[in-house]
Amino acid sequence: MNKRKDLLDLTRRDFLYLSGVGADSLALAGVPELGNAQEKRPKYGGHLRYAARWVGSGLDVHKNQEFADYINYCFMYGALTEQGPVPDVYIYPMLAKSWEISKDGREYTFALREGVKFHHGKELDSGDVKYSLDRVMNPATRAPRAFSFKG
Repeated sequence: MNKRKDLLDLTRRDFLYLSGVGADSLALAGVPELGNAQEKRPKYGGHLRYAARWVGSGLDVHKNQEFADYINYCFMYGALTEQGPVPDVYIYPMLAKSWEISKDGREYTFALREGVKFHHGKELDSGDVKYSLDRVMNPATRAPRAFSFKG
């Protein structure tokens, strides 16, 4: 089969996926010494600057829900789980290493990864996860996605 025919057989989804992979590869090609980025002792202070096409509305993950905010959050926050690529959407562990769901589907038990630390050195524990969920549910936070936890 000639190559021109193969390119024409791409679906729109395949084209967008391959375009994204290509763009990511080009972006990473410009990052020098990726393997040497992590030092044995963390360096504190300084500034991190990056260019962005869209400006976010803030850094509060519970209040700001725009796409530009989501991009910023990906650099700073982690979730218990993350969604895999479409079209076969699976849920993968991120801060949780595993989880169990009760038979009635109303209770989720997460086992957290060890060694996950905040920027100030404190290790992640279940109290931190509870704090985040309580904050989302607190009406004073005015979290736009609080409704998704009410069920």
